[in-house]
Amino acid sequence: MSSIIWTALRRTLRIPAAMSALTLTLSTTSDTEAQAQPAIRRHARYWLDDGSLVVRAQDDFYKVHRTLLHRHSKVLASLGPAEEHRLQGDEEAAEEAGRTVDGLVVVHIPDELEVRSEDFEALLEHLYHDAPLDENAPFTKVASVLRASSKEQLDFPDVHNLARTRLERMFPTEAQPSFTSGHAEEALALAVKHDIPSIRKALYYSIATHSHDHDNDNGSAPPRTHLSKELTARCDALLEQLIAHFTPILFTVATAGHMACTDVFAEKWMPLVIQPALDDNGLCRPLETLQRIIEIDWAREGLCEECVREKREEWRGEQRDVWARMDGWLS
Repeated sequence: MSSIIWTALRRTLRIPAAMSALTLTLSTTSDTEAQAQPAIRRHARYWLDDGSLVVRAQDDFYKVHRTLLHRHSKVLASLGPAEEHRLQGDEEAAEEAGRTVDGLVVVHIPDELEVRSEDFEALLEHLYHDAPLDENAPFTKVASVLRASSKEQLDFPDVHNLARTRLERMFPTEAQPSFTSGHAEEALALAVKHDIPSIRKALYYSIATHSHDHDNDNGSAPPRTHLSKELTARCDALLEQLIAHFTPILFTVATAGHMACTDVFAEKWMPLVIQPALDDNGLCRPLETLQRIIEIDWAREGLCEECVREKREEWRGEQRDVWARMDGWLS
């Protein structure tokens, strides 16, 4: 149908056949080039109508506000035009920097910065106050913002300090028996990489002492997907130190200041202390096992009030000793 219309138009306007062929060829070539332009994956939320900057993080494109990002991040502000990338020998980044979308130059976050798209999204959620890092922010959001805002990635100093504070408040800084977290491994990796020493000891202890909670069928511990080989080795070494230290404490029947109370320990130590520890890996968890010993109603078992008070303080001292020794075991 289009050829019939064009023939009639050519005859009406008296356009030479050669010219019509040339025009059709140019038109076809233009359509082909337009179809060949690669489609981009525009972010569902952060493709803002009034955005002044297009940022590419991995395979996702974001149309955001240049002044907001440049004010907070020297890294993003330094991602210059194509000429600068070529001078640095990065042809791929240079090609991307010369690209435009909606009339805006695309800024491609270099792959070597290892900025994940989901982390950049979480950072934008905080900057635009859609999901700020308040006290209710979940671990996954805090972790994403901590990574993306770090000096090694996009370098948002104020945001990074806030993310550090939020992460520190999620985990104990002192001995806390029975503390566990489904995010302990990732949190430890973050605490080590971003130098957050206040929470590292509790995380090391939690990971080391719960490594066999979900053993495979062959009895081996499942792989620690978030930990490097070095951190995994440190956790394994810590567990060995804890067991070596606590074994003689657990298997040595307690004594008291009065003979009658010592006799109670001799009778009750196996059923009340040793056997439960053997049943639930208590040997691997000295803080928890000592806490359970402290909470036994020893008065009901026959100990006098004075011996109960003295022994509980002694066991609390054992907990403090384990916690203090960990500094040396982890050094």
